Amino acid sequence: MTVRHRLSYLARHMFIELPEGLFFVDTGSPVTFGRTGTATYGATQLPIPRRCGPLEVGALHGLHLEEQLGRPIDGLIGMDLMSTAPVLWDGPAGEAVVGQDAPEAGSSLISAPLVLDAVPMIETVVEGRPMRMIFDTGAQYGYMTERSNLAMGNNAGSFDDFHPILKEIRTESIHADVALVATHGESIRFTERFGHDEPLSEAILRKLDVDGIVGCSWLPRHRVWFSPRTAQLAVA
Repeated sequence: MTVRHRLSYLARHMFIELPEGLFFVDTGSPVTFGRTGTATYGATQLPIPRRCGPLEVGALHGLHLEEQLGRPIDGLIGMDLMSTAPVLWDGPAGEAVVGQDAPEAGSSLISAPLVLDAVPMIETVVEGRPMRMIFDTGAQYGYMTERSNLAMGNNAGSFDDFHPILKEIRTESIHADVALVATHGESIRFTERFGHDEPLSEAILRKLDVDGIVGCSWLPRHRVWFSPRTAQLAVA
């Protein structure tokens, strides 16, 4: 059974409209939580906590998303809920098809194993250099684990960002060419803006033994099938 939800890319982030309200989509979060008590995702309705440890939806305030959207965010969809069913994120059509069991014919298949059984990791080539990256739809920008890797691309000035635990981030940045390494089909290529935040690297990225994070900037232009159970992305 497939269920279609409205999908939006707004304020540089990814959102799905559930019956309970507007939910932020975050493959970088192991846990779903929100104000609503339940989340009905595809054919599955689950009770959800109001918070994940010290975090609640209001902790996203540093991104000023609700001000930009002009409406409240009711919850966050994490990997626990996303793992209940495969999903097709159809950026051009503006919909998420939950429960689509197979990718589209001709899609590029990309391995996406879960690091620590929690968040997806993908193999990439950034400016010609192989790199293991966390695929984090909750990130509006990419991040390099090591500052020295900001020498790889073209200077893109600085940006301000926000992490709900680590708080405000300000970093110099680059634009860099990225290829997602496909196990079948052509590699998916795009340009990502990368920064570096030492508290993020120290608290999270080095512990995961990855080279950085790829965010959601490339998703609106593609149809992306994501199956956490089979550890695969398929991109058309």
